[in-house]
Parts: sequence; C-alpha cells; structure tokens
Amino acid sequence: MKLQTNLLAAEEASRIYGRRGGRRLLHAILPTGAYDWLRGFRLRFNASDLGRRWHSFEASMLALTARSGVLSGLHYTLFSREFDREHRAVLAARARHVADVYAGRGNLYMLRRNVHRIEKGLIMKPARPLFALAMIEETVRAFGDCLASAHRDQQDIVSLQWADQILQEYFGRVTDHPIVARARTAYDAVIAREAQRLTDDRSRLPFKREMPAGLPTIEAMEAMALHRRSVRWFDQRPVPREVIDRAVDVAGYSPTACNRQPFRFEVFDTPEAVARVGAIPKGTPGWLHQIPCFIVIVGKFEAFRFERDRHIPYIDGCLAAMSLIYALEAQGVSSCCVNFPDYADTERRMAETLGLPAWERAVMCLALGYPDDNERVPYSQKLPVETLRRYNHFATTD
Repeated sequence: MKLQTNLLAAEEASRIYGRRGGRRLLHAILPTGAYDWLRGFRLRFNASDLGRRWHSFEASMLALTARSGVLSGLHYTLFSREFDREHRAVLAARARHVADVYAGRGNLYMLRRNVHRIEKGLIMKPARPLFALAMIEETVRAFGDCLASAHRDQQDIVSLQWADQILQEYFGRVTDHPIVARARTAYDAVIAREAQRLTDDRSRLPFKREMPAGLPTIEAMEAMALHRRSVRWFDQRPVPREVIDRAVDVAGYSPTACNRQPFRFEVFDTPEAVARVGAIPKGTPGWLHQIPCFIVIVGKFEAFRFERDRHIPYIDGCLAAMSLIYALEAQGVSSCCVNFPDYADTERRMAETLGLPAWERAVMCLALGYPDDNERVPYSQKLPVETLRRYNHFATTD
C-alpha cells in the first residue's frame, strides 16, 4: 500500500485499488487471519486431487457449451456479463455511425474507407472502365456532409483534400453511366460551394514508390528489436512534446483497415496527470510514482457500422502502438506496454477520467520516459522462430 498512500488520498486509494464484489464483502466482514485462511484454502483446493477433478469437470462443461452459439450466448447471458461492455460499445458505435451517415452530419471514417476503396480501384490491373457504382453516390454525399460539418467541428481538411483529388481522378477515368452521372452532378455542386477550402498544392493521388536512401537494414532492425525492452525505471527528465509528436506522426503511417485510423493517443505528461491516469490499469503499482509520461490508446468504434469489424480498433490501435514504441526508442525514449484488462471498474474509471463516449474504449496504455541506465530490465525470453511460424500448413484429413 505504500505506493497508494504516497500518490493518492486514502479514500482515492481505496476506490482505485480496493477489492470488489464478493471479495470486498468477505474482506470487510472477516478478520485478516480468516480471510487469509480462505485464500490459502482456495489455493490448496486447486492443487488437490478433488480440485483437479472439479476443474476437469468444469473444463468439460465449458468445452460442451463452446460447441454451440446458442449455448455460448446463454452462458454469457446467465453466468457472466464480461462481454456486456463491448456489446454496449458496439451498439452505441453503430447508432453513432448510422446517425452520422444518414442524418447529414457526415462520418469521416466512412468517407476515408470509401475513398480508399476507390483509390484501390484506380490502381487495379487491368484498369477497369467502370467500378465503385455501389458506393460512389454514398461517397459523394459523405464528402459533402463532412465538408459542411468541418465548418463547425474543425474536421480534418487534409482528408477532405485527399478525397477531392481521388474523386476528381475517378470521374476523369470511368466511362458514362447514369449512377456516375448523378454522382458527378452532386460532386460538382459541392465543389461549386467549397472549391476555395479544398485548394491544395500537394498531389495525394496513387503514385510509384521510389526507394529512398538511408532506410534501416535488416541488421539495424534486428538490433533495434533486441535493444527494445519493457523499461519500468526512468530518470526524471521530462520527455519533450516534440519527441512524442514525432513518434505519433510515425505511428500514424501504420497500416489500418481501409485507412480509417480508428484510434487516437491520449498523452499525459505532468506528475499529477500521470499519477491519476496511470493508476487505473492496475498494472503499475510499485513503479507508477516515477513514470514521466503515460499514454492511453483509445479505440474509436464509431468508425464501423457492423459487428464483424468490432476487433479492428484493437488491431489497428496496437499496430500503431508498435510503430510508436519503435519511433520513441529511435529517439532514446524507452517504454513499457501496460495491459488494460477488461474489468468493469477500470473501464468505467478510464471512461469517466478521459471523458470517453460510449463508442470509444481504451485499448492499451504505454508508460514512457528516458531510461534509468543504472537499473535492470527483465530478460524476457522470446519464442524461437520455429515456434512462431509455419509454412504452407493445412488441416489434414483422414
């Protein structure tokens, strides 16, 4: 409890780190010795023959339930509410997405997705004389809606300039078709109103890559991977914001599903802010007090309409996180990933502390700072290549 009392008021420490549910009740009503005996009994039971038989039975029941979608759904309706928060986030995101798209507010994520799909059509081989008929009118409408909402919401004008150039290229490439003609008329009307705001001296069209000088070799990448470790002890130099921003800029180039980038980085770089936010994930007791900077990666579920895409904010956010980590390491700033388990209390506190709407969720956290070179880091043996990969493996049939 030393960390808690050092950083937080007693009532705040109890709220953040205290036991909850049945454990909280037992801890409150039982003497310390009795509570410790119960905890020891549970551990002894798990290691006993009876405990092993019980857990074997439990595993068999879970395996049976897992064979059926209906039984699995009943299990998580009757016996566990662990997926409730994701259910609510996905439904709230769907409501937000549909309202944005069809109520005229504009959904920049949908626009970016559609523009990227059109962009891929422009590079297809052989070139298609007609494509994207199912989405072009929707895309132009979203383009106009996002431009209109950009006046009040300060939406990303660079994305709209990119969309404009891709649409120009599309209309100049495809052959005549009634759907294309309607979309072109709508596009021309938008441009007549907004041309001045879309002025851009940079080409954002598909291009041929050239190999630049100075790219890291595989040997340099291997050295970086071997050097990077989860660092938990930092010196107390503050990390300049320009260093963080440069790393975030690199992370922004990470691949994402249809270029939607459904995440953002919430950065906290004062001792008070780090102490407040860094205590929430429960993975920082004992070293939180000396973390100079703390980042929460937030997944934005409103980028998606369908449940099938519910994992993408986690995937894309973590792809960007790895790029961020390497970009920080390249500037001498080390980091440690802080897991964010899906506990109801931690999720609620993070949402309340950061002011997250129902359609946004914390994906993971990152502690970072200049490393204290006098302290050690865990060796953390990694799996060998032979375990991590298989070539051309398929299921076998008898």
